[in-house]
Amino acid sequence: MEMILNPPMPIASDEFYKIILSVSGVLFGITFAAMLFILQSGFNSFKYSRRMFLELYLHFGRQLLYALAYLTAAPLFMLSFSNAEHFVTWVYALFLVFFMNASLDHAKEEGYIITINSRKYVPRSYGRIRSYFRLIYNRGFLRNLLSLSPILMLIFYPYFISIIEGQTLYLSEVAVFYSCLAVFVYSLYKITKFIPEFFTYTGMELASSNQTPREEPSEEEKTKNFTEGVALKEYLIKRGVKEIDHETPYILKDGKLTVSFVPSRDRAEAWFNIYVDIGRSSPDSIRKEILTYAYKLAKFLHLSKAEINVFVLSFHIDIKDDTSRNMFFRFDRAELEAVFAIGKDDPEDMVKMKNVLFDDLFKQ
Repeated sequence: MEMILNPPMPIASDEFYKIILSVSGVLFGITFAAMLFILQSGFNSFKYSRRMFLELYLHFGRQLLYALAYLTAAPLFMLSFSNAEHFVTWVYALFLVFFMNASLDHAKEEGYIITINSRKYVPRSYGRIRSYFRLIYNRGFLRNLLSLSPILMLIFYPYFISIIEGQTLYLSEVAVFYSCLAVFVYSLYKITKFIPEFFTYTGMELASSNQTPREEPSEEEKTKNFTEGVALKEYLIKRGVKEIDHETPYILKDGKLTVSFVPSRDRAEAWFNIYVDIGRSSPDSIRKEILTYAYKLAKFLHLSKAEINVFVLSFHIDIKDDTSRNMFFRFDRAELEAVFAIGKDDPEDMVKMKNVLFDDLFKQ
């Protein structure tokens, strides 16, 4: 235990840094090129949920690229400057932030896939941050323990050495050496999984697609539309949209609504028929309630990973003692990016989209 928490400083540290610098520089270039090739070409064979697997592999690659970037920068500074440990400390802290972000993003994306293909769910009331960590939780305790715990031990190990050696968070010369050694060992491990990881995702994609009815290969595009629609529907159910398929009505201030969404083989867009039964209220009040709901549902669609780019929300509004009224929204992901831009949180932004039609009663 003493050797682990207070390890000795090797004699030929400069030679070690030279070797690490030359090896990591080569691996950095090769890994970047290989990752770019797989992202551009390797996933072309994926017929279902391609986007979510692309993001999963991207975060896997980010972990490796950040590790190799540190292994290039730290030895370079240690060989080029005297007393470079304090500067490398900040480099390591920056690496730590980016590396942990990539590791958690990878866990979250895997949790997303597990969630929509299982009975697990994310409560509707959860915001973006709580949903993020709930998806990680949905991976399972054992999976998180085996994947995240070694990473935490690995990247915080240099700080343990510095605290024991000098009671400080600034990395000592010994801590810098073992930070490079630990990250180098981790990088070699990740490289061995570079290709197997891709084939793991191939198996997950096949398992995901087998959960839905398959059509003849000649109707591949129709089958993809249907499968992506099923994936989107499963995602919405997991996020607590219980009103879909009329299961549990969504309660409005003056009424209730239900949602009908049937995955289509014939069109690549997701069409939601939303039926509203509402009491006699002012047009402004009804408009506000419908816009608030449309905004909430659109936000879920915006965060979904299904490869559906166009969404339609068709509201059929039955007002007590009045004729049926309508609201209609048709938008794509690019328009949603503008609606849910950072700093924006106003349902009225839905009205600014291009394809929005209101009954005369609700126009302003």
